[in-house]
Amino acid sequence: MSPARSTPAQAPAKLVETSQTGDRNHSEQVTAEQFLDTLPGLVMSTDFLLGGDVGLHKIELALSETAPIIEEAAILFANDQNEIVESMLLDAIEDDQVGDASRTVWAMLFDLYQITGRQAVFEKLAADYANKFERSPPTWMASAQDEPVSSATTPSASAVIALSGDLDASIQKQLERVHKLGTSNSILQLDFTRVGTITREGCAMLLETLKQLQQAGSSVALIHASELSDRVRAICETGLREDTEAAWLLLLELLQLQNRQQDFEDTSIDYCVLFEVSPPAFIAPPAVPVAPANPVRTPENVFLMPTLVDGKSDLINEITLYAAQHNPAIIDCKHLARVDFSAAGQLLSCLAPLVKNDRIIELHNVNQLVTALFNVMGLREIARIIPRKE
Repeated sequence: MSPARSTPAQAPAKLVETSQTGDRNHSEQVTAEQFLDTLPGLVMSTDFLLGGDVGLHKIELALSETAPIIEEAAILFANDQNEIVESMLLDAIEDDQVGDASRTVWAMLFDLYQITGRQAVFEKLAADYANKFERSPPTWMASAQDEPVSSATTPSASAVIALSGDLDASIQKQLERVHKLGTSNSILQLDFTRVGTITREGCAMLLETLKQLQQAGSSVALIHASELSDRVRAICETGLREDTEAAWLLLLELLQLQNRQQDFEDTSIDYCVLFEVSPPAFIAPPAVPVAPANPVRTPENVFLMPTLVDGKSDLINEITLYAAQHNPAIIDCKHLARVDFSAAGQLLSCLAPLVKNDRIIELHNVNQLVTALFNVMGLREIARIIPRKE
């Protein structure tokens, strides 16, 4: 059974326009190829990417045993062409002409729907997958953005909420759901593992939400809050006095919820000196039972990738420095959604020289779209790429 088609958002006409007389599948294939021809860097030399001779076999872009549809979809996704990628993958599934790569194509489409937050079409695809392969399909991974709000008025025992994305104005809807869940749960566990960039505005919004939960009588437990506290402290220490009061108050709140009294007292003195006001008093938080951690714990020396990797930040340099200092270098991509094309080239050029010194580089929990891109770029020649399990 072919998966039911969803209606993608309208892409630019010049990319999705089909011939009035030609076959639709053929026309979309042509337009995808035309778009690939416009991408920068696809003809860059391997020597440039590798920074000269690194003692490896030559690595050539887009020259592998991978089905062309997979490589093209991976490159288009890296360049944020989601609608074209969806159409290509749906056509490949419908035509069923990719042989052994069939499940990879399905997995890429599942990841596309998960990344773009389209649960309804994900579930439809899951039903088609189960019918075709007679095995359990991948399951939707919920986050705070789609956490259902109970209509019950009697508080339940506990709710675990994983916040994701940047802690800025864009997190408003997630925090509103957190607040609503506080009315139906006596205990809220907030997981900050997937939180990206933190801004002063985001600090103020999170502080307000925590205060609202306290006023509602909800007990709050924090998961992976130590790193969050450190990053909020960095805002306090580098910002101007008039711009950072909310960040200071959030830091005190986080330290209090973690029951870090000495750190709280030390920070409160700094706050008092800077703002010339009395700091909040430390109140030990109530004992809150925390859900058992995932059996697979991430070691402290693992590099955790953010949601997006582009070529405009210092992240590639940070990854390279980490890989140079750790052997094996384990890069965890469980939160990684997308790597843009230029960043993938930079990552290859920076990591390749390290393998000369017998360094082992592993990328774990990589989604299928990024796995395919890494294969196209030649990263699998220098690193072990372990795709995320379905």
